[in-house]
Amino acid sequence: MELAQLFSFFQIVKTGTFSEASKRVFLSQSAVSHQIINLEKELKVKLFERIGKKVKLTEQGEILFDVTNKFVNELEDLNRIYADMRYGKGGRFVIATSSAVMAHVLPQVIRKFVDQFPKINIKLIACNFISEMQSLIMEGEVDLGIGVKSAQMPSQKLGFLHWKFFDTLLLTSKSHPLSKRKNIKLSDLAKYPHILYRKGTVMRRVVEEVFSRRELTFEIIMEMDMADNIKKYVDMGIGVGILSALTLTQEDKERFAIFNVTNIFGKVDIGIYISYSRYISTAMKEFIKLFAPELLEEMVFSSARKLDG
Repeated sequence: MELAQLFSFFQIVKTGTFSEASKRVFLSQSAVSHQIINLEKELKVKLFERIGKKVKLTEQGEILFDVTNKFVNELEDLNRIYADMRYGKGGRFVIATSSAVMAHVLPQVIRKFVDQFPKINIKLIACNFISEMQSLIMEGEVDLGIGVKSAQMPSQKLGFLHWKFFDTLLLTSKSHPLSKRKNIKLSDLAKYPHILYRKGTVMRRVVEEVFSRRELTFEIIMEMDMADNIKKYVDMGIGVGILSALTLTQEDKERFAIFNVTNIFGKVDIGIYISYSRYISTAMKEFIKLFAPELLEEMVFSSARKLDG
């Protein structure tokens, strides 16, 4: 078994095809195919099933990927550790977060971070689906994620550190029939069209589950990726919107009729997603000191405890 074979195998899984993997390992497609054939002969297992041009891991292949994935991530961590030692507060730092957090929470933090650490190359990736964010973290594509707590954690190696709770708000136009009400009930909301986040988001799931538990039906007239887009169409009177207070601006307070519906839908839990199997770099620590310093000790301790376990 050769390291080159394992690395080619890893890239096939990551890219989904032999052709794309061959580009990443700088070999011909036939050379990569021969590597996998020889690897399968040596291990006496079948690693892939072909589905058209794509490939799918067999059960035996999934076992090998678990091993190689950990190995490759540890090699990448080694590069980051040495970079920390060489350059101190330098290197690369990648954050995955929702568009709401990116727009309403991070600008001032990022500004301070860039001013204090100009040698650190920081990158933001917008992920409106928590499942996508979780995958990017576990695959080592990003260093940490900031978003809504999910009811599902796909791996014990993925951790969530609570940062803040935000109220859930109902927004209507000032001409909407509900705008003059003092108290809002779920049965009231069922009577009017809704403009919500897309299916698959945490907020959408929460809203649908609450209506379902009460055996109430409601109309979703529009689906959006961003809070600001929901607000535009709510302002036009097309429907009502349910959003986190995190997204509320001073302009919104003057523009909409706003009701706190936390008693119906609960609070929104925002926090940090981290991989317990990844090295916590200097860049990560410095960012947390600016964003949520109270979480730094917990992040380091939790990661060390999980790795020891």
